[in-house]
Amino acid sequence: MSSGISTRLVQLVHPDEGRRAALVDNDALHLLATYRSLDAFAQAALETGWKLRDLLSTDLSGIVLNYGEVHRLETPWRFRPCFDYSEEPGRCVVSTAGPPWRYIASCASLRGHGDSLPAGGSPDVAAVYLIAPDGWPRRIGVAQGHRGRVSALGPELILDPALPRLHGTVRIRAGNGAALSSGSHELSAEVPLLLALASVEPDHFEAADFRQPGDVHVHFFGQRLLNLTPVAAGEGDEVEIEFESLGAPLRNAIRREEPAARRTAAVPL
Repeated sequence: MSSGISTRLVQLVHPDEGRRAALVDNDALHLLATYRSLDAFAQAALETGWKLRDLLSTDLSGIVLNYGEVHRLETPWRFRPCFDYSEEPGRCVVSTAGPPWRYIASCASLRGHGDSLPAGGSPDVAAVYLIAPDGWPRRIGVAQGHRGRVSALGPELILDPALPRLHGTVRIRAGNGAALSSGSHELSAEVPLLLALASVEPDHFEAADFRQPGDVHVHFFGQRLLNLTPVAAGEGDEVEIEFESLGAPLRNAIRREEPAARRTAAVPL
């Protein structure tokens, strides 16, 4: 892996193989051997003191999948969100920037490429963080997303996104595959991505109790950095979000969902 090429990772699940993490290399997915989730991979990097890219090069299994076939959902493999907290989803905070930032949900609400979503979401880009034992946030990577009450993330996590700007396109297709509309979404200012992140991160991690060691944060940039409008898609439509240099497009069908929330009275213990 050349230092000038971004490192791209995905998370998958198979009915027999279970969860797996993989390295993207053009049209190939190289499954990792030891680490079956990217949160376990990131935790291992913290514990060993290795850089993520260096640790990755020691853990390739030799098993290779065709990325195009997997992305088109032509195999039993399906995408997980490109990062979540597999063991403790409640310790993962999903939030969005904008004065002030806002809590959305836990990682249990995240979906992957190919999953269905409720209507009303917006195209967005998120950064993923793991809080180190010393309480310092460590940025793992960046991913494109579909942000809403239930959000999608991925399909790829970009580990080293030194991009000069962000520019994305949203496409909406009807259930029969016909194109309905498209639009362009980009950063409000032509600034490098890392500089944009530097303007958001201090606000998000200002409070000490929001930097608990071992916690994960998925933080969408939202209106703070991007000119966004909700996606005008209805039941049965497919939304495709694609940001330049952030990997293969993210596609999700819009489906009506019965609300999981309910008024619940506490029972004395």
